[in-house]
Amino acid sequence: MATSIELVPFESHQITTVRAGADVFVVMKPIVSALGLDWNGQYQRINRHPALKEGMCITHVPSTGGEQEAVTLKLEQFQGWLVTLHPERVRDPLKRELILSYQRRAFRVLFDHFHGAAQLPAAMPIQSRIAIQNQVLRLTAKLQHTRNRTERRVIHAMISDLCRDIGMAPPAMNDLGFDAPHPSDAVAPFWAGIAELKRRGVVFNHSRTGGLLAINRTALAEDFKRAGITLKIDSQLGRALRASDPRYIAAKTVNSRLTGGGIHCWVFTDTD
Repeated sequence: MATSIELVPFESHQITTVRAGADVFVVMKPIVSALGLDWNGQYQRINRHPALKEGMCITHVPSTGGEQEAVTLKLEQFQGWLVTLHPERVRDPLKRELILSYQRRAFRVLFDHFHGAAQLPAAMPIQSRIAIQNQVLRLTAKLQHTRNRTERRVIHAMISDLCRDIGMAPPAMNDLGFDAPHPSDAVAPFWAGIAELKRRGVVFNHSRTGGLLAINRTALAEDFKRAGITLKIDSQLGRALRASDPRYIAAKTVNSRLTGGGIHCWVFTDTD
């Protein structure tokens, strides 16, 4: 089958694509590099994911040194790959924002380039309509299972765009799973319990340093139980506390002023 290379403008650079008949493939390595991600890691991620692997194809693209082999993803699977990225794990704010830009707009730009932004749903080729419907179903399943707030909004925006293309009303995001509690909401009962222990004069701070609050998880659970405070202290709460006020510092062993020895604690800046 004859193929052709097309460069699609996006942000400050271009996305290299390969058109093969009615199918469009996206050349992956330049995008991964532009996003500041590790190519070998992303290649392995695609290979391990059964749905993404279905759309992977090795093709030849021109370069300054002649034609070279390139890993490409079919446009539908390219959209799915974008959803697997986690911008909140990227420290560089510029790269994080670029990943979000790709997640919000890249599929829309590519689809419009190849299929036409003004194309009416009724005139869309049946193969394209079926592909979009399948993509909506995959994204819907993804939305039902993830609780990451940022990821859920990106996925729902993608679903809305795809539904508009085929003249279908998108489902409400609240009908497809739910967000994880915001850290400030998740830890509010914890800090209320801490305040109550302080009010009662319970001594539970293991830190020898002023301005720091060192809490041993097991001992605190017992203090809460004796005070009639019902709260599950687990690793999920620990993750939420990392984004909580007072400011989280570390989870480490401290030289306890209460026991006189080393004890593992969550350490925070104390507000009192």
